[in-house]
Amino acid sequence: MQDKTAILFMFLATFGFAIQDAVVKILSVTGSLWQLMLLRAFLVIFILVTWSKSFGATSKIIPVGWFWPILRGIFMSCAYTLFYASLPFVSLSEAATCFFTAPIFVCIFSSFLLNEAIGWRRFSAVGIGFLGVILIIQPGTTIINFILFLPLLAGICYALAVIITRGFCRKQPSLSLTFSHNILYACIGFLMVSLLPILPFNNEIRSTNTFFFMGWVSLTQEILLLIGATSITHIIAMSATIRAYQTAETSFVAPLEYFYLVFASIIDFFVWKVVLGPSVTVGMVLVVISGVIISAREDMKKDR
Repeated sequence: MQDKTAILFMFLATFGFAIQDAVVKILSVTGSLWQLMLLRAFLVIFILVTWSKSFGATSKIIPVGWFWPILRGIFMSCAYTLFYASLPFVSLSEAATCFFTAPIFVCIFSSFLLNEAIGWRRFSAVGIGFLGVILIIQPGTTIINFILFLPLLAGICYALAVIITRGFCRKQPSLSLTFSHNILYACIGFLMVSLLPILPFNNEIRSTNTFFFMGWVSLTQEILLLIGATSITHIIAMSATIRAYQTAETSFVAPLEYFYLVFASIIDFFVWKVVLGPSVTVGMVLVVISGVIISAREDMKKDR
């Protein structure tokens, strides 16, 4: 029964995240990445502060020391910024698949930075994952999509944030990491919406990615609705993810996160009429296989 409940929660979580990112992709046509970052971070901070004050749990959102939570927040901010910056140019499913290489890089970085041993199964999984990425990005060909390096770099940044969480933030209250991350996110958003209009970028550069190079834009009803939609779906998806991991074993829940790629592909097809090519589809499957193997071996190692 617990496994069925976990599946239901993770199904809801991945669907929510897919909707959230699809809305961000729609918002990228008329909105500003930094404005979205600022307003959504304010909403999350407001919810956390209100909750902590209401239940007398302020200590649960305040980090025990700020250095590692802030450093983690920097990598998390870079991860989401790079991922969202790619969305105006590539399909949601392609960007998401490159981002989902994060478990591969977690495996690699944990070996070098945390001195964790990597067995032959996880090493093989890393190779499978990289083969999948090669099939998606296709380096060395005339159709290489350089934009896909952005979500790939996002996956690397996310992996570094996970390594910091695992190695240096174990004693931090979990909500304090979300709180410190969103404080940093709000600061970055405020800085960028303030500076971008006065930075010496010509119109040609700004037009290459208006979502990234725009500061504050007029808050039309459409933009407010879209930002509100991303905030609501983010809260629902994050809550469902936490509940799923509280309900069942990590080794059972973690692979279910790849439901996201299914939802992203469906949204791509029905909203943007995108049909994935054979090489991208095979690459996506290989990345999923790699992530599932790494997640399973990670949990077996913890059990031992």
